[in-house]
Amino acid sequence: MKYFKYIALLLLVAVTMGSCDKKDVSYMAEPVDEGQMAYVQVGYYAPISTATTNNIYFVDINGVEYGNDGAAFLTTYNTVPGGGTNRYYAVPAGSINIKLHKRESDGNGGFNYPVVYDQSTTIQPGKRYCLYVHDFNQPPIPIEMSAAPEFGKGLDTDSVCRVQFVNLLYENGAPITDLVQYGLQDTETKEYSPVGNAVAFGEVTEWFMPIIHKTVFNSSGYQRRDVCLYRVDPVTHEIKERLFLDYWTWYIGRAYRQIAGGNIGGSPAIQLKQFTVE
Repeated sequence: MKYFKYIALLLLVAVTMGSCDKKDVSYMAEPVDEGQMAYVQVGYYAPISTATTNNIYFVDINGVEYGNDGAAFLTTYNTVPGGGTNRYYAVPAGSINIKLHKRESDGNGGFNYPVVYDQSTTIQPGKRYCLYVHDFNQPPIPIEMSAAPEFGKGLDTDSVCRVQFVNLLYENGAPITDLVQYGLQDTETKEYSPVGNAVAFGEVTEWFMPIIHKTVFNSSGYQRRDVCLYRVDPVTHEIKERLFLDYWTWYIGRAYRQIAGGNIGGSPAIQLKQFTVE
């Protein structure tokens, strides 16, 4: 009986080895000409509520349709492509058209996907952009997504992260006419101070580098930082008032992009969204 077991085992090994034929592995990819292509994200920052009725189900970029197998693809105050950091669609540079499709019932148990946004803008080759949709009757704002700056190694438990801020705030149903200044609280004095440059609607700050003191010594290094947004006079550049308070846990070495949307003193309220770039 023991011999029959060994023979059966040898036959099984022989069959298994025979079925492992060498096969070539191929990947569905196309080479990209850096001189002709650009890279885009689409941001949905119209000052509307986060109700599911405002979800976008398909995004059309220059005739190429992107979706999520019938599920909501792009929600308010968010960006596609999602599912990872620093992801973009590669598209031919030049004029670029964006169409957004919502979903509505067809009355027979199915759905229609009408186009609710159809606008174009221009982008340059070899660059990375987020095309921010803020008004269904206006072209998207193409903001170049500059690379986060490099920095040297931190000492002991002190180091920095990198932050960039985009202003898409509305007020009284229109883009804010004042500048918006990002502010950061001092962890010891608890006083807020401006960091970075004040920006108009549709503008992005330069990168700034907050210091992060490790909350837990034996860790990768993170700390809660309290932040604010100021209203700044566009002529005198004086701070008028504090508009918004929030806090984030930032990690040493990371790069974050924050986008402010919504209505100042109205509905929907100010939304400050954060995305990890690196």
